[in-house]
Amino acid sequence: MNGIISESLQSEPSHLFPFRFLLRWDWPCHIQRELRLTIWSWLKELSREPDLQITDSDYLGTNLCLMIAAYPDAPGAVLDVLADLQCVAVQERVAENRNTWPSTLNRLAHHRSELVRIALADNLHVDEETIARLLEDASVDVRYALAGNPERSGAVLNALAMDKNVYVAACAGRTLAKLSPPPVAAFSLERAPLPRGGEFRTSQATGRI
Repeated sequence: MNGIISESLQSEPSHLFPFRFLLRWDWPCHIQRELRLTIWSWLKELSREPDLQITDSDYLGTNLCLMIAAYPDAPGAVLDVLADLQCVAVQERVAENRNTWPSTLNRLAHHRSELVRIALADNLHVDEETIARLLEDASVDVRYALAGNPERSGAVLNALAMDKNVYVAACAGRTLAKLSPPPVAAFSLERAPLPRGGEFRTSQATGRI
């Protein structure tokens, strides 16, 4: 995780992100606290020239963005901004968030990281255009994630059941089978009639019925 954050911070330092933009919304306490810490650290660093390329506000800012991207009630406008940060961990959370705008999800479907595109496979707010792109995704893992989602339409799962990759096709087949289980043979719960008198006779030779 630290490696991912460090790599992303070098390409997108926190002073390029408009943290004051986030003050327009009300956030739960844990995000409000992180936001204040980040802005305080960021403002303090503006008064001096840091010797390090990655500063405290960079780490605080990345953690704040991760928290907001994972927050289920995050506004779509904020998630749309976070989707453009060059941090795969943040973009993956945005792709998972069901408050993310369909237009933002469509943009993330073109992301170079398959981790982000796999996250899209579980989001029910993706539109038909995005689904069509995921169906043709070059990554087997992306199509496999889509095939394993029982909340996808029958048309999508049937298309994946014909996938050129046998593992994707088999996964889609299993998902379809769960949605449409084979019929159970009917049987009667009525009690069988008791035998009439004289039908059971004991053999004197063997003592058996």
